[in-house]
This record gives sequence, C-alpha cells and structure tokens, in this order.
Amino acid sequence: MHKSWKKLTSWVDRNPSNVSISKRLLAYIIDWCLGGIITGFPAVLIYSAVTKKGDMFSNLYVFASLGYSNGWAYLAGSLCFIAALIYYIYIPYKKYHGQTIGKHLVKIKIVKKDYSDIDLKTLLIRQIIGLMVIEGTAIVITSYLIQLLTLVTGFYFEYYLGIAGRILTIASGILVLSTLSHRAIHDYISGTTVVSENA
Repeated sequence: MHKSWKKLTSWVDRNPSNVSISKRLLAYIIDWCLGGIITGFPAVLIYSAVTKKGDMFSNLYVFASLGYSNGWAYLAGSLCFIAALIYYIYIPYKKYHGQTIGKHLVKIKIVKKDYSDIDLKTLLIRQIIGLMVIEGTAIVITSYLIQLLTLVTGFYFEYYLGIAGRILTIASGILVLSTLSHRAIHDYISGTTVVSENA
C-alpha cells in the first residue's frame, strides 16, 4: 500500500519548507480579509452611488434586481478585478517583491522553485490562474468574476464553478497541511514555493 501511494503521489514535492503552516495560514487569513475588503470596495462604492442606499451590498446581481442596468454590474465587477490585480499582482511584484501584504506582515515570500526571485509571468500564473481561477473559493474576487461571467453569458455558472472551486481549494489545503513542502496547487502550477523572508 505504501509503495502504491508513493507512486501515485510521485509528483508531490517532498522537500521540507522553512515556513511553518501557522505563518502561511496567518498570511492567508490576512490576505483573504484585506484582499476581500479592497477588491470588494469598488462594488460597494458604485452600489451606494447608484442606489443611494446605505444597506449591505451582496453581489453584482443586485443592480438588475433593483431595476438598474447591468452596465453598473459590469463596471463594478471590472473595477473589483482591477483592485484585485493591484492587491495580488502589483503589490507583490512592485511594492513588496514576492509578498502580498499578508506575507509581508508575517515575513514570508513567494519565490520560484529554484529559490530565485519571482517574475511577472510566474506571478500572473500563480495568482490569476492558480488562485483566482482554479482555487476559486480561495479569494473573494473569484465570486465577482463568476458573477460577471453569469451576467455576460446568461448561464448560471456559480453552482458548478463553486463546487469545482471548493473541491480544488480543499485539495490545495490538504497539500499544504499534509506535505513537507507545504506547497498548494497554485504553487505547483506556477513552479513557486513560499519561503521565509530572510531565506
């Protein structure tokens, strides 16, 4: 059984990480909260400006349900995506090289698998394809992107993509928690790992 399992998981990186799971989890929690607030802020502003209401903004579908043009939803979703690009791409590429704000605060960073500094292409693959698309429930912006896709196509994607995103996010979490390398699916896709800031 042990040999079969090892063969089945031969692609899993078994090199020990110098970053504790607790640091990585704390950075994720900070980024999920702060990234969610920052990426959702444009939608809240547009909702308040258009509807003149101070109640809670729920999702991009609310504009049409209140009788407003879907154009407002498209604008809000697009601005949320731009805010997400600033938080998840610009900041770790230009401001704190290899670090989101959460990673900066706990002193860990994203590097390539060979421990060289991360480049823009690798960061885009990791953050957009890995986090936003594949591990869809890992960050808030994905909800807005799925809602935009639903509004544009008229097909309700949330149920199917939500299930797939949850399954892949759970699988990614299991990889982080149960392997020595603590690498998530988005790390494998982009060829990255997370290390201590002074490594």
